[in-house]
Amino acid sequence: MRTIVTAVYQGGVLKPTRKLTLRPNEKVKLHIVRQEERGPAMDIGPLAGAFPALASVGAEQLVAAKRSWRRGVASQLNRLRRKVASR
Repeated sequence: MRTIVTAVYQGGVLKPTRKLTLRPNEKVKLHIVRQEERGPAMDIGPLAGAFPALASVGAEQLVAAKRSWRRGVASQLNRLRRKVASR
């Protein structure tokens, strides 16, 4: 399972800000990135685990990338629909 969770460091312990679906005593690996290093907080989902370099990408850059990706997907869907309709 790969997931990103915001946590608070208190009393020598990292405390997640949401419930985790882990078994008791389950071991996990952590990739720690300070919030201020990332700019405004933005959940990039499982991509951060797969591509740790994304942790340094700013929120504005992520929004622009998502917008561009959605336009590309919409364009491809429209092409497929036209192709199916012309059959």
